[in-house]
Amino acid sequence: MLPDPDEQATLDVTAAIAALRTRVEDSGLSLKESADFSLFEKTVRATEDKYLMEDFSPRFFDLHGATAFWVGAYNEHGNIVSVQAAKMDDLRDRSLAEHWQQQQRRIFVDPNPQVRFGTDHAHDAYFMRGRIVYHGNLWLRRDIRGKGLAEPLTQLGFLLSLLKWSPDYLYGLMAARSAEKGFGIRVGYRRFVPRGTHWEIAPGHIRADDWLVYATRGDLHGLAKLIVRTSGADPE
Repeated sequence: MLPDPDEQATLDVTAAIAALRTRVEDSGLSLKESADFSLFEKTVRATEDKYLMEDFSPRFFDLHGATAFWVGAYNEHGNIVSVQAAKMDDLRDRSLAEHWQQQQRRIFVDPNPQVRFGTDHAHDAYFMRGRIVYHGNLWLRRDIRGKGLAEPLTQLGFLLSLLKWSPDYLYGLMAARSAEKGFGIRVGYRRFVPRGTHWEIAPGHIRADDWLVYATRGDLHGLAKLIVRTSGADPE
């Protein structure tokens, strides 16, 4: 008897995650998943980048295993060479754009009256509702960039989010140049809007040219199937 579609989809996702883990570990890296965001802050602050996004800071949010996680990649010496994080918001009662209006104002505008948050956000954000995952704080150490690891590491974060939460959408905010160069499509985003959050006067550390990049639940399942097919992984 063939497995039902939901069971097969779960098998595909778990097989794809295993294939991605193998690909990363075969490069000499080890992976650790955690929901300890105090540790995440310490880990990020110790990197050359040092940038902890407000979305993943315990100073602003109560982040725990039911709704958030992060993944670190470590070299053979135990040194951190990559981080990424994801969190899920249940937005059945409001759109993603409405969520931004509330959240970004509270984090950035209220403490800094010189900052002005606009209202002309990415078009699609006004229609995106449900279980929505934000993926971000992606960083790779310079010496492992250009070695084909950014894609499997990012895809791993996407599919772990899919397995944990089965979200309606998974999104990120990506610099226009990266989106135009095709990085988004390579990692698994399938929908692109040449505007993200709208800033009239942006905070100094926030890019004003970000694109909204996202994938639906169906897109993510398609990504899992593609990884299984191209890696030769057998989900049976």
